[in-house]
Amino acid sequence: MTGSPHSEDAKPAGLVLVPVAAPNCEEGEAPPKLLGDQDQTTKTDATEHRNAFAPGESKKPVVRSRMFLHDVALTMCAEATAVISNLVVASILSRGAGARALSQYLLVRRVLSWIVAAALLGLVNGLPRFVAHASGHAEPNGPAYFLAASICMIPSALIVGGFMIMYREVCARWLFGDVQETGMVVALALLLLGFAIHRAVYGYYRGLLDMTNANVLEICNATLLPLGVVVVLYRSEPVAVMMGAIGLSTTALSAVFAVPVLRQVRRAPARKIPKFCGELLWYGTPRVPGEFGAAALTALGPMMAAHYMKITQVSPLLLGLNLLMVTGYAAGPLGVVLLSKVSMMLGKNQYDQVQARLRLLLIAVIEISVFTCIQLAVFADVVVRAWVGPAFLNEMGVIRIVLLAIPPYLFFVTLRSTIDAVTVKPFNTVNVLASLGAYLALMAAWIQYFPDRSLLAGIAGALLSSQILLATLTLRTFRRFYGLRLPWRQLSPSFVTATALGGIAFVIRWLSGNSLPLWLAILLELSLTVGYLGVLAHRKSEWISYMWNAGFCGNAEWEPELACGRKA
Repeated sequence: MTGSPHSEDAKPAGLVLVPVAAPNCEEGEAPPKLLGDQDQTTKTDATEHRNAFAPGESKKPVVRSRMFLHDVALTMCAEATAVISNLVVASILSRGAGARALSQYLLVRRVLSWIVAAALLGLVNGLPRFVAHASGHAEPNGPAYFLAASICMIPSALIVGGFMIMYREVCARWLFGDVQETGMVVALALLLLGFAIHRAVYGYYRGLLDMTNANVLEICNATLLPLGVVVVLYRSEPVAVMMGAIGLSTTALSAVFAVPVLRQVRRAPARKIPKFCGELLWYGTPRVPGEFGAAALTALGPMMAAHYMKITQVSPLLLGLNLLMVTGYAAGPLGVVLLSKVSMMLGKNQYDQVQARLRLLLIAVIEISVFTCIQLAVFADVVVRAWVGPAFLNEMGVIRIVLLAIPPYLFFVTLRSTIDAVTVKPFNTVNVLASLGAYLALMAAWIQYFPDRSLLAGIAGALLSSQILLATLTLRTFRRFYGLRLPWRQLSPSFVTATALGGIAFVIRWLSGNSLPLWLAILLELSLTVGYLGVLAHRKSEWISYMWNAGFCGNAEWEPELACGRKA
């Protein structure tokens, strides 16, 4: 199971007040004006967000910044354990079961994330959003939303999984390029059912911002179960059996965690369940193409390559994608907590606080991702050798091309929840489908016009281009709703520092040849990271000040500055 794959309400048109896209007021300008705008959206959304965007009416309650950072830290710990488990499992399979088992495992994970995006009807983010909105009402509708989401998600997963099992030979040929992989198709169906129940329970706790229970469930299903099953079975059973066992175990454990929620469901207003199902589906189904497309950006490339070459030869592309996903897991917790947090703050007329924090988020994502991208690209061969052995070092070019997509990928992963929180319209869907179209066109052009060149390099280049396009479109949508631009002038010194430290790392890596031990690479990387963060702190980077004052110092009343220099 992955840590976090990743979406809005009911129909008639209404008046929604949205911010006019305006530049940051870095030169002493007035803050962005928020003007009424007609939007074909839902009555529910119009009612809940009208005051949030009303000009000049922003209240200023004490924002529990430390609690927010506590939730993010808990979620990051859960994601970190899932990442470590994933890396350990891949290492065990590569060294203990061979390249084919490793490729099967990584490809199943990519295909699962793609199928889940459609089978769960866009409700992975929809459920926590509605539970978060309901938490501020007198009537406890959260459990009813959980029941409504379960009624939608679980039967859908059963139908899709049953179809896959019924036509497993066709699905094996299409998904894995080999009709003999029918066992993998059955395992996918079991994983899909387990993931549906897991996401329903996790989404309910996430919507309540009960991140303790949510993260305990995540650690059990995304960390302990996969690692335990693989350690026990990798010497004697094929990957299909291991993945099927993970799916069954996830189903059983998620059902156990659902018991306390089901006790509350008995008090839920049964007459509202059909209405809530309709609201959830109205929110989720328009986002299915977007989530399906976003997952396709990391799944279709390896699937296509498996039709042209042996599955073991696809391993370098899968390894690069896995490392890219690891960086996404690092930013994922912000999105997990942010969707519920931003929805609650907008519902409480705290637009200024939302805008100030999202500006810090923009700066932090760019500064961190650029440095991470450069350093990981330099030391990629050291990481791969230590992780899965030296068998894949001949294709490091493919892995490095994929790693160059880290900044745009993290940008999209982090900001998409903020867009989902502010509108019921599927803007992310439009952006993703445009990027997916470009991705498919570039892959087709490479196969058509450069058939004798490396297919994996062409797919990696198409992925990089499509992620850049997706980040650009996401930024445009983000500006439309929040009136925030990227402060390029403010970020320029950070880019120079990251590039200079990357140059130092490259020189050291080049001088050391193939003899750089892992421990020395880790020590060097820690030194460069501390140096980079020290430079940012010396320049008084705003997100570092925010983390220090609101998080580590426990100053819950400390507020970040708005783009115009006044406190939020």
